[in-house]
Amino acid sequence: MLKKHFIQPRLGTIEVIDDQQVHFLESGSPNGSPVVVLHGCGSLAQEVLLPLENSQHRLIAIDRPGYGLSSPLPPEERGPLGQSFWLERFLETLEAGPVTIVAHSIGSASALHLAARRPELLKALLLISPCCSPLPPKPLILLRAAVAPVIGPPIRRHLMPRWASFFLRHGLRSSSLPNALPAHLEMLPAGHMIRASAIEAMADELRAFNRDMALLAGEPRQLPVHVLFGSQDLIIDPDRHIGWLRQRYPRLLLKRLEGVGHMPHHVAPAVVVRMLNAIVEEPSPFPAAEPQPLTDVA
Repeated sequence: MLKKHFIQPRLGTIEVIDDQQVHFLESGSPNGSPVVVLHGCGSLAQEVLLPLENSQHRLIAIDRPGYGLSSPLPPEERGPLGQSFWLERFLETLEAGPVTIVAHSIGSASALHLAARRPELLKALLLISPCCSPLPPKPLILLRAAVAPVIGPPIRRHLMPRWASFFLRHGLRSSSLPNALPAHLEMLPAGHMIRASAIEAMADELRAFNRDMALLAGEPRQLPVHVLFGSQDLIIDPDRHIGWLRQRYPRLLLKRLEGVGHMPHHVAPAVVVRMLNAIVEEPSPFPAAEPQPLTDVA
């Protein structure tokens, strides 16, 4: 008999922006420097926020479109470029001033597109195991089957949710290798994460990834960009993405953790916190707008 997964998701704030629901969690100091946190593929805000809790900064972790309680974007907008416009709308609604973005894995791609288009909205980027360079295709047999015509709907709507705990644990263990799966990740809400909308969002953003990242150009090189990679990342090749980033951000600050895989924020959270504190303390590369003098109107 299959076991039901009763762990409930953590609920935060829901904003409706352009008729789309955006769910986010807040933590840390309400008066601290604003830090927006973006999760990776197949995850949600609750996961990526865990290592940063109790921060001195104001943390705002968002369920990206189609994940968690955030509405999906139209299919043609689900790649990193389309998500960057979605993120832009969220930041303008937030009205928190320039923010630091912490992004994990493929969440880094939309952050980079936003930095290229609207650098004045950002103070700095901290990218954790960033997936940003165009990639050769991978088999991803189960995901392809889950979004295929005819057989896809029953797989993503019935089979995968029924076995949600198994699929989530398998994905987290694979991402954590060669490190052990951190115990706190066992408490993530599998039934909430392995849902049809999330599976479709995952497939669509991967399908659009290479096209969108090939279009990325004109990044503001003065924007502070700090990167954290595990040397034993088995999900993506660190050297490939580091080389791609260095072409665009020659002055990026890079840190590698020896013996660590794709989840350094869970394996070495203290390192992530130190890097976040350091990048927040850097002066903004974009000067604040000068107040305009008042004039009398006849």
